[in-house]
Order: sequence, then structure tokens, then C-alpha cells
Amino acid sequence: MSLQLPLFSPKVAASVDVASPDAPADAASMPVAGERPPAMSDHSLDYCVLGSGSGGNCAIVRIGREAILIDAGFGPRRTAAWLSNAGVLLENVKAVCVTHLDRDHFRPTWIKTLVGFGIRVCVHRWHLPDLRRVENFDLLDDAGLVHVFDDDPFEPIAGLATTCVHLPHDHKGTVGFVIDSGPVRIGHATDLGHVPTRLIDRFSGVDLMAIESNYDPDLQLASSRPSFLKKRIMGGKGHLSNDEAYDAVRRVARISPTGLPQHVVLLHRSADCNSSKHVLRAFENDPVLSERVTLTQQRRRTKWFKLRPVGATAREQMKLLS
Repeated sequence: MSLQLPLFSPKVAASVDVASPDAPADAASMPVAGERPPAMSDHSLDYCVLGSGSGGNCAIVRIGREAILIDAGFGPRRTAAWLSNAGVLLENVKAVCVTHLDRDHFRPTWIKTLVGFGIRVCVHRWHLPDLRRVENFDLLDDAGLVHVFDDDPFEPIAGLATTCVHLPHDHKGTVGFVIDSGPVRIGHATDLGHVPTRLIDRFSGVDLMAIESNYDPDLQLASSRPSFLKKRIMGGKGHLSNDEAYDAVRRVARISPTGLPQHVVLLHRSADCNSSKHVLRAFENDPVLSERVTLTQQRRRTKWFKLRPVGATAREQMKLLS
């Protein structure tokens, strides 16, 4: 017996999603104070994090009128509402680039919505077996919406040359992404147990660097978490501490052109074993970098980062500030 697929209308994407049982959007969908969604331009590259943490992770990259998601760790109904608040319709999303298949990075409830809107899922060959185990995977596969990548560059949408970086996390690892529109580049990495040299090399010269800053070691050790979990998180294949994130950003900045990265976005902060105060304390020894830092939150999106090429004059001004 064939499974009847629900019909989807892009006109109602921002308000209705019968494929998801998620709760309706909450205060996280409220506009960022004083911000207007960026005007669409075929020559811009814009980045926004809808939310990041153990409860879900999702970021938007937009070029022109099209967008991709990095991870889909919230249900489609909630994500559609948050996208609408950010000035993006679900019908404008053409692909989801998945770092790995943990539920806080890819919700199985997305499958029917992806098929209904014709949104591709870009997944590393490592993680294809995990995707195959997701309920209703066959619907996605039959629709031709699974794009498997390896170490070669690929384009989730036209104009975005994307390469992956292998990252250590648990038994299979995750992938970070370097997304290049030509004039500007984004580096995005989360859920990595330590920082390999290849990440530093690949992130050199990015305009925006997004990296996890998950825990404070003292808070982690003092927490009521079981010892095996502490060992997993802090053992080199779990998550990055604040100091490790700071060191990674400094290493990238050291080998990048002056003034880059223009923006540092810190992802996946633990609600139990970290705080904004502890994160900022790790970055305070470098006043120049600390001024570029934005902390993400679990239930509230960031501002839009409107990424533009840094011209010669701007680079000279940044050099003076450095």
C-alpha cells in the first residue's frame, strides 16, 4: 500500500505545517530589537542563527532570493515561523546542509516537509547510513532530494561553493562547512571534540567564523552530570570548551588577512555548564576579537550578518584598530 503524501502550499509555509507536531513558535520568533530583515540582493551573502544549543541547532545562509539551512534541529513548524520573522519564506529554502544526524541537528519530522517543498538534503557519505535509518527516508530518496557529498566541493544552490571539514565528535565525527560566494566566505563548525589543524587552515580568511563554545571546564566538573558524560564531553571527541574556542579563533585570525574574521559567532552553549559571562571572560584577553563576538541563544535568533567584501580602505582602518 502506498503512503499518501500530504499536499503543501508555499503560501502557508510560514504559518502551517501539518507534517510537524511541534509546539507553536514562542518568544524566540520575536524580532531582534532595532533590526530590519536585510534587503535581498543577488550580490550579498547573509547569515543568521535561528537557535543553537542542545535543544536544537539551525542557521540560515542566504544569497539573493535563495537560502540554505545549516542543520534542521527544530521542527519545521517552528522553523518556518522563525524564518518568516527573519524575512525568509520556507519556499526560498533550497537545501539543508547537515553536519551530522543527531536529533538536535536534524529532526526526523522534517522529511515530509522537505519532500513537499522540494528541499534537498546534503549529507556527507559518512552519515548516509544514519539518514537512511530516519523514518520516511524512502520518500526523500524517491523524490531525488538526497545529495551525498564527500571531500569535493559542491553547490547546495547556485553560487555557493561549499566544502566540508572533517571534525572529531563521538564515533563517526561531524562535518564543518566553508561556504564561499566568491567575494565572501563563511566557516561554520559545531560539535567537535578538539580543533584539528585542518579546520584552522580551511577557515583562514573567512569573513564570518561560527564555532561552538560549549562549556566551562570548572562548571562542567562541578555539575551533577555522571562522570562518563563529563569524560565524553571533555575527552577530545565531545565538545569544545570556551578556552578551546577562543584559541581556535585566535589561530584563525593570526593566519588570516588583517581584519578577518569580521564576525565571530559562538554556537551550542551549554545551558547547564556555561554562561555568557564565562564565554566572554575567555575572550576578554583580546579586546579586538572580543568586539567581534556574538553569542547565540537556544530560543532567540541572532541578528542578520550582512557579509560584504572588505575593501582596501576598510582593511587599512581595521589594521589601525588592531
